[in-house]
Parts: sequence; structure tokens; C-alpha cells
Amino acid sequence: MKCPFCNQEMSAGHMTSGRYILWKEENAEGRNTKEYLLAKSYMSGAKLGGWLCPYCRKLLLDIPEE
Repeated sequence: MKCPFCNQEMSAGHMTSGRYILWKEENAEGRNTKEYLLAKSYMSGAKLGGWLCPYCRKLLLDIPEE
């Protein structure tokens, strides 16, 4: 897959975490205003598939439907 930012080749992989992967939205003062649960797992750890661009250091994640 080509990176939509720099047009270089991206590598497929996955991001892992303990039990949850959260996205925390911040306001202008840097305070958390919203949290989104992106993935969870109780037995084997949370995992999200996606693409990494090692050139411009961008990460694209596939977020599953609940």
C-alpha cells in the first residue's frame, strides 16, 4: 500500500496492548474531552491491524465495528 501522505510504500502489521486500545480526544487546553474504545480483549491482549509508513512515520489503523 502506498502512503497517502508521502507516497512511499507502507508495511502491514498490527498494534498490540494489554486489554484495551483507547483514543483520547483533547481540547485546546490539553484536557481529555472524549475517549473512544478502539479494541479490547480479556484473554490475549487487544490488537489492531493497520499500516505503518517508516518514511514519514504515519500510522493507519483498521478499527473494527463493535
